Amino acid sequence: MPNITAASPRFLLLAALGACAGQALAADEIIIEGGEPASDEIRIDSGDAPASDIIIMDDASSPAAASEQRPAPPPTTRSNLDIGIDEARLEYGAFTHSNSTSNRAVYGKLAASANWQPDPGWELQVAGRIDGFDEDGVSGFSRTRADYGDSFIRYRGDNYKVTLGTQTVIWGRLDEVPLSDRVSTADLSRIVLDDLEDRRRSNPMVRVESFVAGGKLDLVWLVDFRGAELPDGSSVWYPVDQRKGRLFGIDPNAISPAFVRAARIVEDEPDGDGGVGARYTRSYSVADVGVTVANTRQSVPYFSANTGAGTLRTEYPRSWAFGVDAAVNYADAIWRGEVVYSSDNPVTRSNFNYTTVPGVQWGVGVEMHPGDGDTRVNLQLVGNNLIDAPPILDRSEIYSVNGEIDMPFDRERWRASLDFNVGVDEKDIYLNPEIAFLGWEPHELFVAGHYFEGDARTLGGFYRDNSMVNLGWRAKF
Repeated sequence: MPNITAASPRFLLLAALGACAGQALAADEIIIEGGEPASDEIRIDSGDAPASDIIIMDDASSPAAASEQRPAPPPTTRSNLDIGIDEARLEYGAFTHSNSTSNRAVYGKLAASANWQPDPGWELQVAGRIDGFDEDGVSGFSRTRADYGDSFIRYRGDNYKVTLGTQTVIWGRLDEVPLSDRVSTADLSRIVLDDLEDRRRSNPMVRVESFVAGGKLDLVWLVDFRGAELPDGSSVWYPVDQRKGRLFGIDPNAISPAFVRAARIVEDEPDGDGGVGARYTRSYSVADVGVTVANTRQSVPYFSANTGAGTLRTEYPRSWAFGVDAAVNYADAIWRGEVVYSSDNPVTRSNFNYTTVPGVQWGVGVEMHPGDGDTRVNLQLVGNNLIDAPPILDRSEIYSVNGEIDMPFDRERWRASLDFNVGVDEKDIYLNPEIAFLGWEPHELFVAGHYFEGDARTLGGFYRDNSMVNLGWRAKF
């Protein structure tokens, strides 16, 4: 993965704050004729489009009268070139747990792109981003990394679209945890602190989108496999905690903490392509339905232990996935369901041998606006069940309830929200309350909390010492 590592991310403070000034120079951007924005994401809005403004004018000032008084400009062939900053973010976090190995963390992000549409059929885009991380403590570190964004060449035909390059494609139906998401690359640099779209990285692919039989067919070939973006090895978010001798997802009583502390970590991504996938979606009168078939490598690594060699090695198994999902609008709510069978899920046997087993991931959810107000509530029940698993160190069944509550107030100048994940079969708690000021569009100022608690093999249990309070600024232009 192309990246540039520097000694310190502090220059992102000036760069991020400079994003405001950079966007103020929008007049200096080369923008010739408006066109539709580049996007790899297909959105289906549940609400009506906003009504057009009603403008009353007298006949003398009407557009028709004005056009009669001056000649029409000669026709020209025009294109659209848009260069600018897409996103900026600066965040300071203070860890609140006395057992945390770090006192504070600083994060900055700056993303920019250049998009050119020479005519309605062609589109070219080059995008990049810079992320900066800084943590203090016993194993503190500073890292600045540059990475590509969605950079591609795209051709639009009458009934199809072909895109070659690096892209971000997220499949699935459930909110924040789409189970059919089999072709994207995860960004684990901050684990779960960010929203779904910020927890994904662009990866190389060939994508063909076409309208077939009243629906949409999406075909993807991952031409060069890209594994998940991992935290720095010294970060409190790294999934192997060598300071305390813990491995994510494994009970510390099942594997020796001394082995984990001394193990040599081998991050080894396989060469070659990442696989292929197809997804078909169609809207019927009663429901929106999707079907997914994919044979891909999972981007999130699994750490296999070799006690003889004293290593922890990343594994990226290739797996078949067959999924179906649907969404129904009923009783003033959106009801979602999704189920996926996957052929090869990585596990560790009780004798520490690495293997894969089949499994089923499923989820149901509902999204509503209580009292037809502005408050949005999303609730989901998700399960992961391994099939015929041998004696293993991993969890063979996982059940959890997750969701989000958004409540705008003060004429939508403020927003209070709560993201959460709570385990059902084992204690596993993640809470993310946030208060954000929205009255300075497109900028947001926010205060957020991240609380972790749980049993040893869970997300909340592994990161229980990393609860924190964050203060930050973010903007999307």
